[in-house]
Amino acid sequence: MEYTLMNGYAALTHKTLILSVMSVKFPGRRLRCFPPQLFVSRASTMAAKGNIVLFPFLAQGHMNPCLDLARLLAARHPGLTLTLVTTTGNLPHLRRLFPHDLFPSLRLAAIPFRPSDHGLPPDADTTFALPAHLVTPFNHATYSLQPHFHRLLSDLSAAGAGGADPPLLCVIADMFLPWTVPVAQSLGVFHAVLYTSGPFAMSIYNYIWSYLPHAASDADEFAVPDLPGVAVRRSQLSRNMLSAASPDHSTAVFVRRQADLCRGSGAALWNTADALEKPFLDAWASSSGLPVFAVGPLFAAAPKPPAGRGVKDGGAADPAAGCRAWLDRHPRGSVAYVSFGSQNRLPAGEAAALAAALEGQGRPFLWAAPAADQAPEGVVGEGVGLVVRGWVPQIEILAHAATGAFVSHCGWNSLLESMRHGVPVIAWPLGGEQFCNAKLMKEELGVCMEVGSAAEAAAAVAEVMGEGERGREIRRRAREVAAELEAAVSESGGVKGASLRALDEFLEVVGAQTLRLR
Repeated sequence: MEYTLMNGYAALTHKTLILSVMSVKFPGRRLRCFPPQLFVSRASTMAAKGNIVLFPFLAQGHMNPCLDLARLLAARHPGLTLTLVTTTGNLPHLRRLFPHDLFPSLRLAAIPFRPSDHGLPPDADTTFALPAHLVTPFNHATYSLQPHFHRLLSDLSAAGAGGADPPLLCVIADMFLPWTVPVAQSLGVFHAVLYTSGPFAMSIYNYIWSYLPHAASDADEFAVPDLPGVAVRRSQLSRNMLSAASPDHSTAVFVRRQADLCRGSGAALWNTADALEKPFLDAWASSSGLPVFAVGPLFAAAPKPPAGRGVKDGGAADPAAGCRAWLDRHPRGSVAYVSFGSQNRLPAGEAAALAAALEGQGRPFLWAAPAADQAPEGVVGEGVGLVVRGWVPQIEILAHAATGAFVSHCGWNSLLESMRHGVPVIAWPLGGEQFCNAKLMKEELGVCMEVGSAAEAAAAVAEVMGEGERGREIRRRAREVAAELEAAVSESGGVKGASLRALDEFLEVVGAQTLRLR
């Protein structure tokens, strides 16, 4: 067992103000009651002077929210020490994203991961560009990190207890690293799960994979027990879900184990906002018994990163400048942005058909193809549309006045970015929980149209960006949601938005639980 801890941070003074109280109470939160004990009164005391360990999952869509959370904590609570855990293969990227001169209170800890030991490509440090059939084996392979993480956490805990390090307050680990829960519990360290999807989607996703109702019944619709009034149609399930006929299916095994272990955590942090999912957050708190904290959208709450946002973006300046210049030449609300994320692939014929249909409409489009095989065939360079092969500044594109709609696979990060900037979505879900996200966007929030083919997508672009009643209503709702998300992560005149308050409340709970566990 081994790990590497990158030191070079300012030593912190640990001072604690404690009061005697009976329990922690926050409006709208479901929290476990604590016995009478000494308790930290505010997040600016004990919790603001200790060490928080953050451990993101090794996938772009999971990594980015956790890195945003690290930036947010570093900016709003500079007295904290943050230990960001990754693997040796990802360490160089995170060094670039978190230079010590800009993040003096953050240090990196790397533990070994050898993908080839698990039948994966030797350079598979993340799921980026992995073929779909290797994603679940990759997820299972990350359990091999457990002994190395246990050693790291044990050493951090001992150093904190001995005064050589700031006291260890808690572990915040991604939902796809559920084995961190028993590791933290074995060492008496408070644990919180960071959910990088929303509770609406996760409730459906966990239910379908845990119970496989579509395999046990010929029914076309299935009620979701933990979401009163919500039902899922068979047509809203991914192909991978529909193919699962046995509880021994590898994804079903992973999800059941993940859900069971995460229920043993001490709290649930969500990259969503009360304004989007308050009823579903309450339902999760009720069914899990855990306190829930909606602290998102994290990308909007966190300070802008100095050198790109994620692990694979490279901090590229030229693509950003090229996209910006191209958008600047187009009228307000006239451009359709097309992206299916870093792991999803449209059938080649569908991609080409969508590009051709948009060109036929005379609709300007900007198509992002992070991987070479994601670009539509037959579209080269700049014409009616611009196809960018490689990284693009997605947040900047969605924030640009020329962008009027987003054709998306419905990854949660992409949807949050789109909603924050008031851009309507043409939802074309392809796998994972994307179908659940599309259902939320369409049926609950009213900010998208859902499609399943190039012809449908092109027609939806025309409708959403046109002057018909339906298009105008979707755009109106998108603007309303954008304003609500802006308010959630804003602070003015000493008044904090709901997501910023939730983060402070979470730190208070961490302080209370840390005292209780000692």
